[in-house]
Amino acid sequence: MGKRGRKTSPESEQVSFTKRQQGYIPTEIDMALSEMEDGAYFVKVKSSRWRKTRHIQLSRDHLSMHVRHQSCGSKKHKLIDIKKLTEIRVGYQSPIWENLGRKLPPSELCFSLVIEDENNPLNLVAVTPPSAQLWIKGLQHLNANLENLDMKGQQLLWTWEHFKAADKDNSNSLSVKEVKKLLDKLNFAATSKYVDKHLQEFDKSGDSHLSFEEFTDFFKKITWRPEIERLYKKYCDADLKLQPKELVRFLQNDQGMNDVTNKMALELIDKFEPDEEFQSKKVMSIYGFTYLLMSPVGDVFNHKHRQVVMDMTQPLSSYFIASSHNTYLTHDQLFGKSSVEAYIRALEKGCRCVELDAWDGDDDEPIIYHGYTLTSKIKFADVIEAVRDYGFKASSYPVILSLENHCSVQQQNKMAEILKNTLGSKLLTAPVDPQENTLPSPEQLKGKVLVKGKRLPKESESDGEVSEEDEAADVEENGVKKHQKSKKNIKLSRALSECVVYAVSRHFNGFADAEARSDFHHISSLNEDKAEGLAKSKPSDFVKHNQWQLVRIYPKGSRTNSSNYNPLSNWNVGCQIVALNYQTEDEETYLNQARFRSNGEAGYVLKPPCLLEGNFDPINITKESAAVDPTSVKVTVISAQQLPKPPNNENDVIDPYVVVSVFGVDADRQSQKTSVIEDNGFNPMWMNDQPMEFNMLVPSLAFLEFKVMDKDSKGSNDLVGLYTVAVQDIAQGYRHVHLETKGIKKLTPATLFVHIEIENKLSGTGF
Repeated sequence: MGKRGRKTSPESEQVSFTKRQQGYIPTEIDMALSEMEDGAYFVKVKSSRWRKTRHIQLSRDHLSMHVRHQSCGSKKHKLIDIKKLTEIRVGYQSPIWENLGRKLPPSELCFSLVIEDENNPLNLVAVTPPSAQLWIKGLQHLNANLENLDMKGQQLLWTWEHFKAADKDNSNSLSVKEVKKLLDKLNFAATSKYVDKHLQEFDKSGDSHLSFEEFTDFFKKITWRPEIERLYKKYCDADLKLQPKELVRFLQNDQGMNDVTNKMALELIDKFEPDEEFQSKKVMSIYGFTYLLMSPVGDVFNHKHRQVVMDMTQPLSSYFIASSHNTYLTHDQLFGKSSVEAYIRALEKGCRCVELDAWDGDDDEPIIYHGYTLTSKIKFADVIEAVRDYGFKASSYPVILSLENHCSVQQQNKMAEILKNTLGSKLLTAPVDPQENTLPSPEQLKGKVLVKGKRLPKESESDGEVSEEDEAADVEENGVKKHQKSKKNIKLSRALSECVVYAVSRHFNGFADAEARSDFHHISSLNEDKAEGLAKSKPSDFVKHNQWQLVRIYPKGSRTNSSNYNPLSNWNVGCQIVALNYQTEDEETYLNQARFRSNGEAGYVLKPPCLLEGNFDPINITKESAAVDPTSVKVTVISAQQLPKPPNNENDVIDPYVVVSVFGVDADRQSQKTSVIEDNGFNPMWMNDQPMEFNMLVPSLAFLEFKVMDKDSKGSNDLVGLYTVAVQDIAQGYRHVHLETKGIKKLTPATLFVHIEIENKLSGTGF
């Protein structure tokens, strides 16, 4: 890259150089991207009344788009990072289009861009069909390229983005001052003498500036990993090459991957080795070894569990089910906005149980909103269309619609009509096996939508009255209960009743009553306080009940800000549907995400054996308890890489330390921490710290949390990043922990490098 030349991304620059050398003729996608760099006009649509012209232009490095008001020369613009483009919806796939009525543009002109952190998609209408197709294909291509970057590409991209941000004068090079500012931003506390020495070493042109290539070489120098070098030298030959058989030995001995073969080692070399000469000789360099350790193969989360690995043929009651509360809300429960998009986002995260609070709407159109509040309203029909279109993209296992029905019989009939006509064969309307005496399995219900709600007695042939609990009325504001949750009688439509097969709502009157007067078809909904009380006072009874019947837990009404309760105590007694406010980014939803990382993020996680049989008591556990499986997890925190500054501390270089904690049954809760490394968030190392040993009694219900903190001598310590993993999903050996925010956003390339040993005290083996 020349110092004053046209900016390109490092990846595209290398490709273009290779193609020019070979007399390359540009492809159709190359020409499309070039045209996108010139920009095009679109109409941005928010509603039937809100339509504005925008000029959109792809940046020359193909990493962002400039969205400008009205004219190309307008100074008012928005920058969209292509990395944050999570979905490209073609035609009428977003809910907005269905609401435009007669003002709906032709579908071949329409597309919507779903952007991370934005509540609603960016809905665009192109001027011509060819323009729409060009931008759709171009953005799909760029999106796929970024998603499929290998470790080298990800590192190069991250370096390029920071280089570009530091290049304040757009000279395509960095001055000494700009480099020092960038290093400070990256938490690299080095003396001016150190920086000057290395800058001089890599300034090949001698102009006191670093081009991107020069900066990349400099950056490679300061990110060198001596701890990985020591590990690599333990296995490489005299020529500093790692042979396939030695790679096998490392993976088997240190990583616990006993099934690795020589053939698999060769495949790993082919995938991760960046040097073509080493690759051709079927050996691995230290760079390939580093990329391997940074990849999913070297992740602390067992990469095999990124697929469905559990038995999916057990009854539904045998699984934890990813569940959302007030799914329609994007914010708080008093004045927040309701959105069909909130359902789509939850379903795309693998949520398998969504909530619908249905009320009478105008023109015989049922609506969804939080009753007795000022939250906005959306159409029931639009939500069901979203379930049809997005319900099975993230997971093929059943979706449960938790229906809270406040509608008249007339509009209940309309709801039944919408469910049947929209979902068609996806809607479950009859038992899988009429002779069954237990719930069907997720495998049997693949691709099916189940409705949870009230059902009329079998002998009833017409509409009738049923008892209904009004969850929406249980709302408190400033400690004052506005509407008391009540048990009332409502008239139920026969047509809607017939849409309910298995999750038949029934008031919970105690475990004895449930066993005597209900069966496996029923489900009870308990608020968090009642569930917590039962989990503490009758844990064994609760476990036994959850072995054969579904239970749904939901937040109490006083959580008007959409905060969440801790789901652990409910999981520990086997509650299947522990509903949380997915719209809230907190540690509770983060823990929920860790629970459902397991099993290929399918939204169904098989409960451990202790919850599936017997009289397990998670409260009163002793070493003599039948379900106890004593296990030791030994964690050594070795180093961290490129830790970011906390959001509220952008000035000082951080002083990091790591807190490692175990969550699960009360008997297993424990925490330990490393020493503090002063003034180094770039490459801190804890070489003198001792291993942390965590002894657990019920590892199958335990989670291991890594939390990186910034020590603040003047105030409270700040969270830098965290990662939580179920103990059953941990991979042993030398592993990288890829840090995230509480909002489940990756802090790439921030990582911890750790060593983990797991030993079952009874068998003497690891997982």
